[in-house]
Amino acid sequence: MARTDINQIVQDLQSDDGSVLWSLILGEQIEYPVTLDFITNAYYYIYEAVLVEADNVQGNEDIPNSIKANGIKTVINVRVPVERGTWDPTTAYSREQVIFYSGKYYKLGNVVNYLSSIAPSQDPNWVEHDPRVVYIQFPSTLASDWSQSPTADVPVYGFFELRVTEPAGGSVFLKTWKPVRGVVEFSFSPTELI
Repeated sequence: MARTDINQIVQDLQSDDGSVLWSLILGEQIEYPVTLDFITNAYYYIYEAVLVEADNVQGNEDIPNSIKANGIKTVINVRVPVERGTWDPTTAYSREQVIFYSGKYYKLGNVVNYLSSIAPSQDPNWVEHDPRVVYIQFPSTLASDWSQSPTADVPVYGFFELRVTEPAGGSVFLKTWKPVRGVVEFSFSPTELI
């Protein structure tokens, strides 16, 4: 049987859906959900997210190709909702907490110290939750100390990456994934001038 030449690539064994673009206005504080399709439950994994200042050029609206020499590097928080185990009608729960009930996960909405005997599947305060979801938290201070600021017609950019490492334990070789990477665009904001 003849073999394919080594440089005749016909399949990509490690691919992704492409880089992402997050568009923020300078001073916004936003949280974005990200579903990690390669795991079954986001709890116990180790998360690292970083934003690095790109080599922005005043007046040039193109996305830069490189990072800023000695630019700002910011660690971004990755939030995993608190999992409280199996639902108990005698336990009080607070917003964004997750419980397990009847084979599904549910997350509590905007209530605090919530106590109810209504099953989560019937209670409108509980919404079904995908346990593979984590939340990337972009604080309002991002890009405020960069060497270039956005202008009314030209944004500035940074490079983003999320790293996920499996928890220590059963495997001797801990796997690490980088499922999300791309660019964060910051647009001009008049309120940030005051």
